[in-house]
Amino acid sequence: MIGCRVRILLATGSFLLSLAGSARAENAADASIAKLLEVGWSISPQARAAADAQWAEVQRLARGDLRAIEASWLVLMQQRRFDEALKRLDEHLARSPEDRDALRAKAWVQTVLKNYSVAFVTADRLSSLLAAQRPQTPESTDEQEDAVAFLGRLIGYYGGPAADSINQDDRKQLEKKWLDRLDASARTVFEDARNSVLSRYLEMTDESVSAKERAIANAKADKEKSLAELQTESEKLDAKTKELEEKRDKLNSEFKSEVDEINRQDQPLLLQQSQLTGHASSLNADLTSYTSQIFTLRQLLANEKNPGRQQQYLAEINSLSLLASRIDADLLGINRLLGNLRLQRAGLQTRRAQAQASTNAQVNSVDRELADINKRERRNDAMEKRASRPSVPSTSKVRSLAAQASALSTYDSYPLEAAKARLLESLR
Repeated sequence: MIGCRVRILLATGSFLLSLAGSARAENAADASIAKLLEVGWSISPQARAAADAQWAEVQRLARGDLRAIEASWLVLMQQRRFDEALKRLDEHLARSPEDRDALRAKAWVQTVLKNYSVAFVTADRLSSLLAAQRPQTPESTDEQEDAVAFLGRLIGYYGGPAADSINQDDRKQLEKKWLDRLDASARTVFEDARNSVLSRYLEMTDESVSAKERAIANAKADKEKSLAELQTESEKLDAKTKELEEKRDKLNSEFKSEVDEINRQDQPLLLQQSQLTGHASSLNADLTSYTSQIFTLRQLLANEKNPGRQQQYLAEINSLSLLASRIDADLLGINRLLGNLRLQRAGLQTRRAQAQASTNAQVNSVDRELADINKRERRNDAMEKRASRPSVPSTSKVRSLAAQASALSTYDSYPLEAAKARLLESLR
Protein backbone atom coordinates (compact mmCIF):
# COMPACT_ATOMS: atom_id res chain seq x y z
CA MET A 1 0.00 0.00 0.00
CA ILE A 2 2.80 2.32 0.97
CA GLY A 3 4.75 1.40 -2.15
CA CYS A 4 1.76 2.25 -4.31
CA ARG A 5 1.51 5.70 -2.75
CA VAL A 6 5.22 6.25 -3.30
CA ARG A 7 4.91 5.38 -6.97
CA ILE A 8 1.96 7.77 -7.34
CA LEU A 9 3.92 10.55 -5.66
CA LEU A 10 6.94 9.96 -7.88
CA ALA A 11 4.81 9.99 -11.01
CA THR A 12 3.08 13.17 -9.91
CA GLY A 13 6.44 14.82 -9.19
CA SER A 14 7.82 13.87 -12.59
CA PHE A 15 4.73 15.27 -14.25
CA LEU A 16 5.00 18.51 -12.33
CA LEU A 17 8.70 18.78 -13.15
CA SER A 18 7.89 18.19 -16.82
CA LEU A 19 5.25 20.92 -16.70
CA ALA A 20 7.69 23.30 -15.04
CA GLY A 21 10.36 22.55 -17.63
CA SER A 22 7.89 23.07 -20.45
CA ALA A 23 6.79 26.38 -18.94
CA ARG A 24 10.39 27.55 -18.63
CA ALA A 25 11.10 26.63 -22.25
CA GLU A 26 7.93 28.41 -23.38
CA ASN A 27 8.85 31.48 -21.38
CA ALA A 28 12.35 31.49 -22.88
CA ALA A 29 10.93 31.18 -26.38
CA ASP A 30 8.46 34.03 -25.80
CA ALA A 31 11.22 36.19 -24.34
CA SER A 32 13.46 35.54 -27.35
CA ILE A 33 10.66 36.59 -29.75
CA ALA A 34 9.98 39.75 -27.74
CA LYS A 35 13.68 40.55 -27.71
CA LEU A 36 13.81 40.16 -31.50
CA LEU A 37 11.07 42.79 -31.80
CA GLU A 38 12.89 45.15 -29.45
CA VAL A 39 16.50 44.91 -30.71
CA GLY A 40 15.49 44.91 -34.39
CA TRP A 41 13.03 47.81 -34.34
CA SER A 42 15.39 50.27 -36.10
CA ILE A 43 16.99 50.76 -39.51
CA SER A 44 20.52 51.23 -38.20
CA PRO A 45 23.30 48.78 -39.17
CA GLN A 46 23.62 47.85 -35.49
CA ALA A 47 19.92 46.96 -35.31
CA ARG A 48 20.19 44.86 -38.47
CA ALA A 49 23.11 42.90 -37.03
CA ALA A 50 21.35 42.49 -33.67
CA ALA A 51 18.16 41.28 -35.38
CA ASP A 52 20.03 38.68 -37.43
CA ALA A 53 21.83 37.41 -34.33
CA GLN A 54 18.59 37.27 -32.31
CA TRP A 55 16.75 35.48 -35.14
CA ALA A 56 19.27 32.66 -34.86
CA GLU A 57 18.47 32.48 -31.11
CA VAL A 58 14.72 32.55 -31.83
CA GLN A 59 15.06 29.66 -34.26
CA ARG A 60 16.84 27.66 -31.55
CA LEU A 61 14.24 28.36 -28.86
CA ALA A 62 10.96 28.85 -30.78
CA ARG A 63 11.37 27.17 -34.16
CA GLY A 64 7.79 25.84 -34.25
CA ASP A 65 6.12 29.06 -33.09
CA LEU A 66 4.31 30.95 -35.88
CA ARG A 67 4.69 34.12 -33.83
CA ALA A 68 8.44 33.87 -34.29
CA ILE A 69 8.08 34.03 -38.07
CA GLU A 70 5.62 36.93 -37.73
CA ALA A 71 8.05 38.81 -35.50
CA SER A 72 10.80 38.25 -38.05
CA TRP A 73 8.88 39.62 -41.05
CA LEU A 74 7.65 42.57 -38.99
CA VAL A 75 11.27 43.42 -38.08
CA LEU A 76 12.44 42.96 -41.67
CA MET A 77 9.68 45.29 -42.92
CA GLN A 78 10.57 47.83 -40.23
CA GLN A 79 14.21 47.68 -41.44
CA ARG A 80 13.12 48.09 -45.11
CA ARG A 81 14.56 44.66 -45.97
CA PHE A 82 11.59 43.89 -48.16
CA ASP A 83 13.06 41.04 -50.24
CA GLU A 84 13.93 39.12 -47.05
CA ALA A 85 10.57 40.01 -45.48
CA LEU A 86 8.80 38.54 -48.52
CA LYS A 87 10.55 35.20 -48.03
CA ARG A 88 9.56 35.13 -44.35
CA LEU A 89 5.96 36.03 -45.26
CA ASP A 90 5.86 33.08 -47.66
CA GLU A 91 7.00 30.83 -44.76
CA HIS A 92 4.23 32.27 -42.60
CA LEU A 93 1.51 31.81 -45.24
CA ALA A 94 2.69 28.28 -46.01
CA ARG A 95 1.71 27.41 -42.44
CA SER A 96 -1.27 29.78 -42.12
CA PRO A 97 -2.61 30.50 -45.64
CA GLU A 98 -5.66 32.41 -44.39
CA ASP A 99 -3.79 34.86 -42.17
CA ARG A 100 -5.21 38.20 -43.31
CA ASP A 101 -2.44 40.26 -41.71
CA ALA A 102 0.26 38.28 -43.50
CA LEU A 103 -1.63 38.47 -46.81
CA ARG A 104 -1.99 42.23 -46.43
CA ALA A 105 1.70 42.60 -45.58
CA LYS A 106 2.71 40.44 -48.55
CA ALA A 107 0.57 42.42 -51.01
CA TRP A 108 2.00 45.65 -49.58
CA VAL A 109 5.62 44.45 -49.87
CA GLN A 110 5.12 43.12 -53.40
CA THR A 111 3.66 46.48 -54.42
CA VAL A 112 6.59 48.37 -52.86
CA LEU A 113 8.94 46.09 -54.82
CA LYS A 114 6.90 46.87 -57.98
CA ASN A 115 5.98 43.20 -58.46
CA TYR A 116 2.50 44.28 -59.47
CA SER A 117 1.32 41.11 -61.19
CA VAL A 118 1.99 38.90 -58.14
CA ALA A 119 0.68 41.65 -55.83
CA PHE A 120 -2.61 41.40 -57.77
CA VAL A 121 -2.80 37.69 -56.95
CA THR A 122 -1.99 38.17 -53.25
CA ALA A 123 -4.44 41.05 -52.84
CA ASP A 124 -7.12 39.02 -54.63
CA ARG A 125 -6.58 36.19 -52.13
CA LEU A 126 -7.14 38.71 -49.32
CA SER A 127 -10.29 40.03 -51.02
CA SER A 128 -11.66 36.50 -51.43
CA LEU A 129 -10.89 35.71 -47.79
CA LEU A 130 -12.67 38.87 -46.60
CA ALA A 131 -15.74 37.92 -48.62
CA ALA A 132 -15.75 34.41 -47.13
CA GLN A 133 -15.23 35.49 -43.52
CA ARG A 134 -18.03 37.88 -42.62
CA PRO A 135 -17.49 39.72 -39.33
CA GLN A 136 -19.56 38.66 -36.30
CA THR A 137 -18.48 41.22 -33.69
CA PRO A 138 -17.90 45.02 -33.67
CA GLU A 139 -14.18 44.37 -33.26
CA SER A 140 -14.04 42.03 -36.24
CA THR A 141 -16.14 44.51 -38.21
CA ASP A 142 -13.53 47.20 -37.61
CA GLU A 143 -10.77 44.81 -38.67
CA GLN A 144 -12.77 43.89 -41.78
CA GLU A 145 -13.31 47.53 -42.74
CA ASP A 146 -9.62 48.28 -42.18
CA ALA A 147 -8.64 45.46 -44.54
CA VAL A 148 -11.25 46.58 -47.12
CA ALA A 149 -9.91 50.15 -46.89
CA PHE A 150 -6.43 48.79 -47.53
CA LEU A 151 -7.63 47.11 -50.72
CA GLY A 152 -9.33 50.35 -51.74
CA ARG A 153 -6.13 52.34 -51.24
CA LEU A 154 -4.19 49.65 -53.09
CA ILE A 155 -6.49 49.73 -56.12
CA GLY A 156 -6.37 53.55 -56.05
CA TYR A 157 -2.59 53.38 -56.08
CA TYR A 158 -2.66 51.00 -59.04
CA GLY A 159 -4.99 53.36 -60.92
CA GLY A 160 -3.10 56.57 -60.05
CA PRO A 161 0.55 56.76 -58.98
CA ALA A 162 1.47 53.36 -60.50
CA ALA A 163 -0.86 53.59 -63.51
CA ASP A 164 1.94 53.88 -66.08
CA SER A 165 3.44 50.56 -64.93
CA ILE A 166 0.21 48.57 -64.78
CA ASN A 167 -2.19 47.25 -67.40
CA GLN A 168 -5.28 49.29 -66.58
CA ASP A 169 -7.69 46.84 -68.18
CA ASP A 170 -6.44 44.18 -65.75
CA ARG A 171 -6.67 46.67 -62.90
CA LYS A 172 -10.29 47.55 -63.78
CA GLN A 173 -11.29 43.87 -63.93
CA LEU A 174 -9.65 43.27 -60.54
CA GLU A 175 -11.45 46.28 -59.03
CA LYS A 176 -14.80 45.10 -60.36
CA LYS A 177 -14.20 41.62 -58.92
CA TRP A 178 -13.40 43.07 -55.50
CA LEU A 179 -16.40 45.40 -55.54
CA ASP A 180 -18.73 42.53 -56.48
CA ARG A 181 -17.62 40.64 -53.37
CA LEU A 182 -18.54 43.50 -51.03
CA ASP A 183 -21.84 44.48 -49.51
CA ALA A 184 -23.07 48.08 -49.75
CA SER A 185 -21.42 49.38 -46.58
CA ALA A 186 -18.06 47.72 -47.31
CA ARG A 187 -18.23 49.00 -50.87
CA THR A 188 -18.53 52.55 -49.55
CA VAL A 189 -15.46 52.01 -47.37
CA PHE A 190 -13.56 50.61 -50.37
CA GLU A 191 -14.53 53.45 -52.71
CA ASP A 192 -13.81 56.17 -50.14
CA ALA A 193 -10.34 54.72 -49.55
CA ARG A 194 -9.70 54.43 -53.28
CA ASN A 195 -10.88 57.98 -53.93
CA SER A 196 -8.76 59.37 -51.10
CA VAL A 197 -5.64 58.01 -52.82
CA LEU A 198 -6.62 59.39 -56.21
CA SER A 199 -7.51 62.75 -54.69
CA ARG A 200 -4.21 62.94 -52.80
CA TYR A 201 -2.33 61.89 -55.92
CA LEU A 202 -3.97 64.63 -57.99
CA GLU A 203 -3.15 67.20 -55.31
CA MET A 204 0.48 66.15 -55.22
CA THR A 205 0.66 66.01 -59.01
CA ASP A 206 -0.75 69.54 -59.22
CA GLU A 207 1.74 70.68 -56.59
CA SER A 208 4.58 69.03 -58.49
CA VAL A 209 3.45 70.67 -61.73
CA SER A 210 3.25 74.05 -60.00
CA ALA A 211 6.71 73.55 -58.52
CA LYS A 212 8.01 72.56 -61.93
CA GLU A 213 6.41 75.61 -63.57
CA ARG A 214 7.96 77.84 -60.91
CA ALA A 215 11.29 76.16 -61.47
CA ILE A 216 10.97 76.71 -65.22
CA ALA A 217 10.10 80.38 -64.69
CA ASN A 218 13.01 80.83 -62.29
CA ALA A 219 15.33 79.03 -64.67
CA LYS A 220 14.18 81.25 -67.53
CA ALA A 221 14.77 84.38 -65.45
CA ASP A 222 18.18 83.09 -64.39
CA LYS A 223 19.00 82.27 -68.01
CA GLU A 224 18.01 85.72 -69.21
CA LYS A 225 20.00 87.30 -66.39
CA SER A 226 23.03 85.15 -67.19
CA LEU A 227 22.83 85.97 -70.90
CA ALA A 228 22.50 89.70 -70.14
CA GLU A 229 25.49 89.55 -67.78
CA LEU A 230 27.49 87.63 -70.38
CA GLN A 231 26.56 90.21 -73.05
CA THR A 232 27.63 93.07 -70.78
CA GLU A 233 30.91 91.36 -69.99
CA SER A 234 31.45 90.57 -73.67
CA GLU A 235 31.06 94.26 -74.52
CA LYS A 236 33.52 95.18 -71.77
CA LEU A 237 36.00 92.58 -73.03
CA ASP A 238 35.65 93.85 -76.61
CA ALA A 239 36.32 97.42 -75.44
CA LYS A 240 39.29 96.25 -73.39
CA THR A 241 40.63 94.25 -76.34
CA LYS A 242 40.38 97.30 -78.58
CA GLU A 243 42.10 99.44 -75.96
CA LEU A 244 44.95 96.95 -75.55
CA GLU A 245 45.42 96.51 -79.29
CA GLU A 246 45.59 100.31 -79.70
CA LYS A 247 48.09 100.44 -76.85
CA ARG A 248 50.23 97.78 -78.51
CA ASP A 249 50.09 99.59 -81.84
CA LYS A 250 51.06 102.83 -80.09
CA LEU A 251 53.99 101.18 -78.32
CA ASN A 252 55.26 99.70 -81.58
CA SER A 253 54.77 103.06 -83.33
CA GLU A 254 56.61 104.93 -80.58
CA PHE A 255 59.43 102.40 -80.70
CA LYS A 256 59.68 102.77 -84.46
CA SER A 257 59.79 106.57 -84.08
CA GLU A 258 62.49 106.23 -81.44
CA VAL A 259 64.54 103.94 -83.67
CA ASP A 260 64.09 106.32 -86.60
CA GLU A 261 65.30 109.20 -84.42
CA ILE A 262 68.29 107.17 -83.21
CA ASN A 263 69.13 106.26 -86.81
CA ARG A 264 68.77 109.91 -87.82
CA GLN A 265 71.20 110.96 -85.10
CA ASP A 266 73.54 108.08 -85.82
CA GLN A 267 73.73 108.66 -89.56
CA PRO A 268 76.02 111.77 -89.48
CA LEU A 269 78.10 110.19 -86.74
CA LEU A 270 78.51 107.10 -88.88
CA LEU A 271 79.43 109.24 -91.87
CA GLN A 272 81.91 111.26 -89.84
CA GLN A 273 83.35 108.07 -88.37
CA SER A 274 83.75 106.65 -91.82
CA GLN A 275 85.45 109.79 -93.07
CA LEU A 276 87.80 109.99 -90.08
CA THR A 277 88.60 106.31 -90.40
CA GLY A 278 89.45 106.83 -94.07
CA HIS A 279 91.59 109.88 -93.27
CA ALA A 280 93.33 107.96 -90.50
CA SER A 281 94.00 105.10 -92.88
CA SER A 282 95.52 107.55 -95.39
CA LEU A 283 97.68 109.18 -92.71
CA ASN A 284 98.78 105.76 -91.45
CA ALA A 285 99.83 104.92 -95.00
CA ASP A 286 101.80 108.17 -95.26
CA LEU A 287 103.33 107.61 -91.84
CA THR A 288 104.37 104.11 -92.83
CA SER A 289 105.94 105.48 -95.99
CA TYR A 290 107.79 108.24 -94.10
CA THR A 291 108.95 105.78 -91.46
CA SER A 292 110.26 103.46 -94.15
CA GLN A 293 112.06 106.32 -95.89
CA ILE A 294 113.61 107.52 -92.62
CA PHE A 295 114.79 104.00 -91.90
CA THR A 296 116.39 103.75 -95.37
CA LEU A 297 118.05 107.18 -95.03
CA ARG A 298 119.45 106.27 -91.64
CA GLN A 299 121.03 103.16 -93.13
CA LEU A 300 122.47 105.22 -95.92
CA LEU A 301 123.73 107.77 -93.39
CA ALA A 302 125.42 105.08 -91.39
CA ASN A 303 127.32 103.85 -94.42
CA GLU A 304 128.11 107.32 -95.93
CA LYS A 305 131.73 108.69 -95.60
CA ASN A 306 131.16 111.91 -97.45
CA PRO A 307 130.33 114.73 -95.03
CA GLY A 308 128.26 116.55 -97.62
CA ARG A 309 126.23 113.52 -98.30
CA GLN A 310 125.83 112.94 -94.58
CA GLN A 311 124.46 116.49 -94.16
CA GLN A 312 122.06 115.93 -97.00
CA TYR A 313 120.80 112.67 -95.47
CA LEU A 314 120.40 114.33 -92.09
CA ALA A 315 118.38 117.18 -93.64
CA GLU A 316 116.08 114.73 -95.38
CA ILE A 317 115.70 112.64 -92.22
CA ASN A 318 114.80 115.75 -90.21
CA SER A 319 112.33 116.88 -92.84
CA LEU A 320 110.64 113.48 -92.95
CA SER A 321 110.67 113.20 -89.15
CA LEU A 322 108.92 116.56 -88.95
CA LEU A 323 106.26 115.35 -91.37
CA ALA A 324 105.91 112.06 -89.42
CA SER A 325 105.49 114.03 -86.19
CA ARG A 326 102.77 116.13 -87.75
CA ILE A 327 101.05 112.97 -88.98
CA ASP A 328 101.28 111.43 -85.46
CA ALA A 329 99.72 114.54 -84.04
CA ASP A 330 96.97 114.43 -86.66
CA LEU A 331 96.37 110.72 -85.99
CA LEU A 332 96.16 111.40 -82.27
CA GLY A 333 93.51 114.04 -82.87
CA ILE A 334 91.62 111.77 -85.27
CA ASN A 335 91.69 108.90 -82.76
CA ARG A 336 90.33 111.20 -80.07
CA LEU A 337 87.54 112.23 -82.44
CA LEU A 338 86.87 108.57 -83.34
CA GLY A 339 86.72 107.71 -79.63
CA ASN A 340 84.17 110.41 -79.04
CA LEU A 341 82.18 109.23 -82.03
CA ARG A 342 82.21 105.65 -80.75
CA LEU A 343 81.00 106.81 -77.36
CA GLN A 344 78.19 108.78 -78.96
CA ARG A 345 77.19 105.86 -81.15
CA ALA A 346 77.41 103.42 -78.20
CA GLY A 347 75.09 105.72 -76.29
CA LEU A 348 72.65 105.63 -79.19
CA GLN A 349 72.85 101.81 -79.30
CA THR A 350 72.23 101.66 -75.54
CA ARG A 351 69.27 103.95 -76.04
CA ARG A 352 68.00 101.65 -78.81
CA ALA A 353 68.43 98.54 -76.62
CA GLN A 354 66.63 100.20 -73.70
CA ALA A 355 63.79 101.29 -75.96
CA GLN A 356 63.58 97.76 -77.39
CA ALA A 357 63.52 96.14 -73.90
CA SER A 358 60.94 98.59 -72.58
CA THR A 359 58.72 98.16 -75.62
CA ASN A 360 59.01 94.36 -75.53
CA ALA A 361 58.10 94.27 -71.82
CA GLN A 362 55.05 96.47 -72.33
CA VAL A 363 53.95 94.62 -75.48
CA ASN A 364 54.36 91.25 -73.70
CA SER A 365 52.23 92.56 -70.83
CA VAL A 366 49.57 93.64 -73.32
CA ASP A 367 49.74 90.24 -75.06
CA ARG A 368 49.24 88.44 -71.73
CA GLU A 369 46.20 90.57 -70.99
CA LEU A 370 44.85 89.82 -74.46
CA ALA A 371 45.45 86.09 -73.96
CA ASP A 372 43.59 86.23 -70.64
CA ILE A 373 40.72 88.07 -72.31
CA ASN A 374 40.68 85.43 -75.05
CA LYS A 375 40.34 82.68 -72.41
CA ARG A 376 37.52 84.54 -70.69
CA GLU A 377 35.77 85.03 -74.04
CA ARG A 378 36.01 81.30 -74.82
CA ARG A 379 34.68 80.47 -71.35
CA ASN A 380 31.85 82.97 -71.78
CA ASP A 381 31.04 81.52 -75.21
CA ALA A 382 30.73 78.06 -73.64
CA MET A 383 28.57 79.44 -70.83
CA GLU A 384 26.38 81.26 -73.34
CA LYS A 385 25.89 78.07 -75.36
CA ARG A 386 24.90 76.17 -72.21
CA ALA A 387 22.58 78.96 -71.10
CA SER A 388 20.97 79.11 -74.56
CA ARG A 389 20.20 75.39 -74.64
CA PRO A 390 16.56 74.56 -73.84
CA SER A 391 16.28 72.61 -70.61
CA VAL A 392 13.66 71.35 -68.23
CA PRO A 393 14.90 72.15 -64.73
CA SER A 394 14.57 69.52 -62.05
CA THR A 395 14.83 71.05 -58.61
CA SER A 396 15.19 69.02 -55.44
CA LYS A 397 11.63 69.98 -54.49
CA VAL A 398 10.26 68.82 -57.85
CA ARG A 399 12.17 65.53 -57.57
CA SER A 400 11.05 65.09 -53.97
CA LEU A 401 7.39 65.71 -54.82
CA ALA A 402 7.57 63.34 -57.78
CA ALA A 403 9.16 60.61 -55.65
CA GLN A 404 6.64 61.16 -52.86
CA ALA A 405 3.70 61.10 -55.28
CA SER A 406 4.82 57.75 -56.73
CA ALA A 407 5.50 56.00 -53.39
CA LEU A 408 2.94 53.60 -51.93
CA SER A 409 3.91 54.71 -48.40
CA THR A 410 2.49 58.17 -49.19
CA TYR A 411 -1.00 56.67 -49.39
CA ASP A 412 -0.80 53.54 -47.27
CA SER A 413 1.61 52.25 -44.66
CA TYR A 414 1.48 48.84 -43.07
CA PRO A 415 0.49 49.25 -39.36
CA LEU A 416 3.77 47.90 -38.05
CA GLU A 417 3.56 49.52 -34.60
CA ALA A 418 0.06 48.14 -33.98
CA ALA A 419 1.13 44.68 -35.20
CA LYS A 420 4.18 44.79 -32.95
CA ALA A 421 2.10 45.82 -29.92
CA ARG A 422 -0.44 43.08 -30.60
CA LEU A 423 2.26 40.44 -30.94
CA LEU A 424 4.05 41.56 -27.77
CA GLU A 425 0.73 41.38 -25.91
CA SER A 426 0.35 37.75 -27.02
CA LEU A 427 3.78 36.97 -25.61
CA ARG A 428 3.01 38.20 -22.08
